[in-house]
Amino acid sequence: MLFEQLKRHLEAKTFAPCYLIYGDESFFIEEIGQWFEESVIPKDLRDFNQTVLYGSDTTMSEVVERARQLPMMHENTVVLVRQAQSLLRQIGDLETYLEHPNPQCVLVFLLHSGSIDKRKKVVKQVDKLQGLYECKPLYENELPAWLDAHLSQRNLTMEVEAKQLLLSFIGTNLRRIKSEIDKIQLAIPELTTIRLAHIEKHVGVHRNYNVFEMQKALSSGQLQKAIGILNYFSDNAKDYPIQMTLPVLSSFFSKVFKYHALSNKAEAAKALGVSPYFIKDYQNAARIYSMKRLTRILGSLKQIDLASKGVGHVNSPNSTAQLYQDLSLVLRP
Repeated sequence: MLFEQLKRHLEAKTFAPCYLIYGDESFFIEEIGQWFEESVIPKDLRDFNQTVLYGSDTTMSEVVERARQLPMMHENTVVLVRQAQSLLRQIGDLETYLEHPNPQCVLVFLLHSGSIDKRKKVVKQVDKLQGLYECKPLYENELPAWLDAHLSQRNLTMEVEAKQLLLSFIGTNLRRIKSEIDKIQLAIPELTTIRLAHIEKHVGVHRNYNVFEMQKALSSGQLQKAIGILNYFSDNAKDYPIQMTLPVLSSFFSKVFKYHALSNKAEAAKALGVSPYFIKDYQNAARIYSMKRLTRILGSLKQIDLASKGVGHVNSPNSTAQLYQDLSLVLRP
């Protein structure tokens, strides 16, 4: 919500005199930085009115000095400090400037840091100026809305099944999602709708043999299909290492277990933190897997995970084929 609020302020050009942009989602931090760099000052005036600094190569004193400069032939200047977490120890030096900031300067600090000490006076000052924003990673259930908005900005749409496959394959890695869409648009510039075949061809995920199809098979009781997918993974272990498959299965069965325990099934997508696209999988799976069976499966998955790391597995601890075979046995009733 804070990120969307910031975007609205920026688009309306209602700037705070100083911003501290921080958080664990570097994709959003970089996107905001790019917006400031490309949208506030016209390109032909940036040499006079825009400064981009890097925290490791500057000091807070230099930043403040640049911020006090007046614009030329424009109403604003921009001072953008990338990798500003390097200046956190000097952040107190900003206090005096913020008591009387240059109203014509938009000062922006991009901090690739998950936390910031909000007790500090300078942070409270920035917050009071409405310039403190935290960029948090999206939850799985927030991805579809973000993806739809991202596609809309590109004048693109995407088939529901294509979205499901893309998100199940990539997860919450926004930079990777953007990169894959870039790749598809580069290959087919005139494209307006991304289809399942485009995801399969350009992203490199097999439409029949992937974790999404495996999850669908498990949730619908198609055990042989699920085992067939696992066998395909085993035969192509370079592309499907078991260390990537196990977390997907553990997460899936853990959420099915949690679904059983929900008192309000109507809020299941939010409670499980999953995309609404996939909630039917958990509903169906809950009918197939009892809590007792889920407990056994989750315990066995943990043992296989340990075995994949060479712990407690007497039969070829480094044999991916053996581990996938063990995994297939675990899934059987």
